[in-house]
Amino acid sequence: MNASSAPLPETQTERIRAVIAAAQDYAQAREAFNAASEGLERSRRQDSSFAGQHLDELDAAADAIGKTQARVADLVASLATDGSLETLSKLLSTEAAFPGKPRGNGA
Repeated sequence: MNASSAPLPETQTERIRAVIAAAQDYAQAREAFNAASEGLERSRRQDSSFAGQHLDELDAAADAIGKTQARVADLVASLATDGSLETLSKLLSTEAAFPGKPRGNGA
């Protein structure tokens, strides 16, 4: 069983799209964690009564990072088992080589 509770997509295309979306979710979770961490630090410096609220936000953000990180790991592992990770790598390198061209992934 995988670390996250969401089922893994079945097709290669679905898994590639899912890992890209999960990576974006992970990046957003990290941004939220950094913002919550900065808010907690400000509260502590100002001896604010909001420190507890910021600590709760930081805890929730850390939990979100863990969940999104597990989802990315599960999807990458599923892509690695059948060679799809190599396909994703080639897709990303092609898109990086031709940044002005339309992408073939429907995005």
